Amino acid sequence: MKSLLFEDVDYIHVDPRLDMGAVWECYWWNSFAENLEVHQEFPLQLRRERYDRTSEISHRHNDFLALYIVRGGRGSRLVNGYAHSMARGDVFLMSPDTMHCFREPVDLTVDAIYFQKRLWCEREWEILSQMPDLASHFSPGSEAFAARGNSDHFGHLSPEPHARVEATLANMRRSMKSGELPQHLAARARLFALLVQLAEWRMDNTFTARPARGAGIAEVLSFCDNNFHRPISNEQLAGLMHFSEAHFREVFTREVGMSPRAYLRHIRLQHAQKLLKDRHLSIADIARLSGFGDSTQLGRAFKKAFGVSPLNFRKK
Repeated sequence: MKSLLFEDVDYIHVDPRLDMGAVWECYWWNSFAENLEVHQEFPLQLRRERYDRTSEISHRHNDFLALYIVRGGRGSRLVNGYAHSMARGDVFLMSPDTMHCFREPVDLTVDAIYFQKRLWCEREWEILSQMPDLASHFSPGSEAFAARGNSDHFGHLSPEPHARVEATLANMRRSMKSGELPQHLAARARLFALLVQLAEWRMDNTFTARPARGAGIAEVLSFCDNNFHRPISNEQLAGLMHFSEAHFREVFTREVGMSPRAYLRHIRLQHAQKLLKDRHLSIADIARLSGFGDSTQLGRAFKKAFGVSPLNFRKK
């Protein structure tokens, strides 16, 4: 679906064919094998990642750190056995030798920055490590993790600082895609500045305390997931939370990362995609079963989202 939430996604997670009870051991060399020569010399990787209803598979990052900034969607992270819910604006800073997985993600999109300590010279790393909050999150091991309250959640960005961070990430992505060493060095400098900025925001309380997603939002999402094939209005959804329509739209968009109408359209289109695989169903039947009024409405929404008509999609 063409949404700002999913713009420029680099990586869509697909469940690997492995023992679901196994832990996927991740090292720098096997996690970023593409362009490995560049990544070995310059251990910095930026990806916009999407996870949607994927299985719970644990990964252990053995020799690199990860900075995750949530763009939207819902789900939680299980880190060393401890769960933390995820919402737009959440920042997680994960040390090496840490095991994690995404639990029950739905349209979860994160900006991920992976890097190794050797990205910087000894003096640069020393400067970063002198900032107490960064030092505690850089430290590997179970004792350091316990000292952080058994969490790698670094803070929650309100809309204005989140927009500033996203602008920085956009500049970093452009620099990294150039393939030129001077631009790579510029991306490294921006990451250094971003880490310092995040640490300062944590110290001066710029980070906001994010209330856990309330039962009201969970109820609304469940209602949408179970009733998308029926007509649903914002007024009806707002009533589930006893909110005005305007306040409901604001809360829903902040928590989920897209408007109620966009969320409904997205899950309806996903369902339509699945039904198109059944060649016994007509386009009109699929439109009705997916919550679109008729085949014309389905065709218009499908073409806008995927660039092809439902009929041409079925022919592929």
